[in-house]
Amino acid sequence: MLIRHLRARLATLAFCAFVPFFASTDAAAENLVGSPVIFRSGDWTVHRTKDAMTDKNLCTAIYKNDYGIQLGSHSLAIAVADGLKSVTLRFDDDSAREMRLPKRSEHAVSAINIEGADFERVQQSSRLRYRVLTGTDNVVEGDIDLSGAKDAYRNIE
Repeated sequence: MLIRHLRARLATLAFCAFVPFFASTDAAAENLVGSPVIFRSGDWTVHRTKDAMTDKNLCTAIYKNDYGIQLGSHSLAIAVADGLKSVTLRFDDDSAREMRLPKRSEHAVSAINIEGADFERVQQSSRLRYRVLTGTDNVVEGDIDLSGAKDAYRNIE
């Protein structure tokens, strides 16, 4: 089992360049749909695409075949229909974080973009829950199992 994991890891590293990741877009999701899956861990699959301008390989992990939930080398993006008015995150069984307003970039692409210290927390956690108040005043909630995300992330970076 360990040897198989190491072989998979080495093969994945050969394909994946370290490339910054930004929030999900429709074009990026379309590009991922037909892309090869090069690694699986739990509910996460790592897809490989090629940057059209640099020809570098890009790797992105997708959660449960939902192309709106993408794990990249620097962030976790969660697409939400109808825009964002507020975002609340909860890691594992800790108390929920304070509600926050979306960043300008999140508002522009209608996606939560978890980066920085919160992204480090994603990498250390086994569960992420989120609540969003949308632009149409609907509440959208989600619960993401991060247990396979750690291995997926190691195959992206």
